[in-house]
This record gives sequence, C-alpha cells and structure tokens, in this order.
Amino acid sequence: MHILLVNDDGIDCSGFWLLCEALGKQHRVTVCAPDGNRSAVGHGITLHSPLTVHRAELPGAAAAYGISGTPGDCVRLGLGALIDEPVDLVISGPNVGLNVGMDLHYSGTVSAALEAAMQGVKAIAVSAPPQAEEQAVVEIFLRLLEQIDLETDVFHALNINLPALPIEEVKGVKWVPQGLFFPWLDRYEQIEPPAGEVPEEGAYRYQVKGTIRPDRDDNDSDVTAVLHGYAALTPITFSFTDDRGFSKKEFKL
Repeated sequence: MHILLVNDDGIDCSGFWLLCEALGKQHRVTVCAPDGNRSAVGHGITLHSPLTVHRAELPGAAAAYGISGTPGDCVRLGLGALIDEPVDLVISGPNVGLNVGMDLHYSGTVSAALEAAMQGVKAIAVSAPPQAEEQAVVEIFLRLLEQIDLETDVFHALNINLPALPIEEVKGVKWVPQGLFFPWLDRYEQIEPPAGEVPEEGAYRYQVKGTIRPDRDDNDSDVTAVLHGYAALTPITFSFTDDRGFSKKEFKL
C-alpha cells in the first residue's frame, strides 16, 4: 500500500519518525509534513505566498518533503504535485495531544485527513495525549491499522484517539461519535513581555491556558471513551450540512 504520511507537529517530531519507520517495513511511504509546528491551524491553506519545499531523509520513507505551509497544504501539494503515482491512504499523525470533541475544528491533524478525503483519498488521523509513550502509540495504531478494512471501515476519514496506556492496559476499542462540547476549560491570561522587550504603548499580551474539564461529557463519545482507557474510533467527513435543519417553511421574494 502507498501511504502519504503527514502531521501538524512538524517533520522533526520524534513520534512521527517512529511511525514512518514502522510503516516503511510493510508499505511504501511518502512524507509531506510541515517544516515546523503547525498545531491548531485548522483547515487553512496558503494562497497568497509561495510554498517552499525541501527534501528530507526519514527512516522508512521512500521520499520525504518538509513544506513551509499548513497540514492542508502538505496534503494538497503532495497529492497534486510531489507524488506522481496513486496514493492508497493518507495517515495524519500521530499528534501530540488528543483531537476529540469540538477540538476537531481547530486540529491541523484532523484537517489534513479531511483534506485528503476532499481530494478523493481515504484518510486516518491518529492522536494521543502528550504524556503517552510514543512507541506504545505507534504499536497500538499499527495493530488497529492491520484490522481496518478501507472498503468497509473508512468512508471518508477515520479519527482515532488513543489513551496514554501500554497496550496491555488499553480496555478495548470503541466506535464512538464526536463529543459535541469543548473538552477543555480555556481562559486567556495577561502576561508580561519577555525580559528586555519594551511593549508598544497600549499593547497587551495574552496567552491561552487550558485544563481538562472536570464535568466532561458523560455520554458515550470520543472524549469519554479515550479518557476511560479505550481507543476511540470516530468516522468523520467534510460536509457541514445539518440534515435536521431543513425546514418546510416556504419563503417569498
């Protein structure tokens, strides 16, 4: 299988290298990843400036490219220009941090997978908490990948979130919907400028701070599944249409 491997944490992320090397033992892997961290950039793409591409060497990769743009750019450029042969699957991750609940709207990792689906290639996004051991994340994901049937299990894209546990302690695997709430309590704190820097008059600095919600959703969702020790699998797509919102109301102009 030919796999396009992308992420949003950057091409130099150590967990990304581990997954690339492991995938390369059984598959042909092409890497197109940001040349630096692009976390939480969502589904942005670069329109008004050129993208810079440099070749890289990653263990297990047949070819690898570091790209100056977003994760979405990496998928588009990879599928549209850098790769001249069919790609069977796009894998995005492993992300350092969960992508669950309403966080999916901000995630560069998930957006890369959805961009692949928009381009007609099935995709899988994989994420785990920052404290997860990287080798365990890779091993758990590879076990799941071996069992995934792309014909029946993935329609557009599949979002996978893994708990920060060794394989033997993972309670199981659950198909669950996206949690429809924010799993974090975010707040903005005013901070001082770096030492030696004189702030512009009238300008202030704020930094977002977040902690996990103590009142997290009790429903069976991606949030609760992974926080209770399960690997959470959520089918996702790029359609924004809310079918429940269609009304029989008639309008006159």
